[in-house]
Amino acid sequence: MSAMEFGAQLWPTADEITWRHVWLTNVMVDSGKKEPEKTARYRPRRMSLSRRLQKLHHMRAALGSLR
Repeated sequence: MSAMEFGAQLWPTADEITWRHVWLTNVMVDSGKKEPEKTARYRPRRMSLSRRLQKLHHMRAALGSLR
């Protein structure tokens, strides 16, 4: 039998997700906790080709000295 035959949904709908966020915010406010601060996502810089080549030379030199 599949999960759908038992009435279980595998993925929540957008309305359920929104409601969970509202509910969680209300629970946090009622408990006296602050809302979590939004943090900026880390965006790695793209490495230039010259920097990539330089790092490759450094790694090869380091491996060469270990042999």
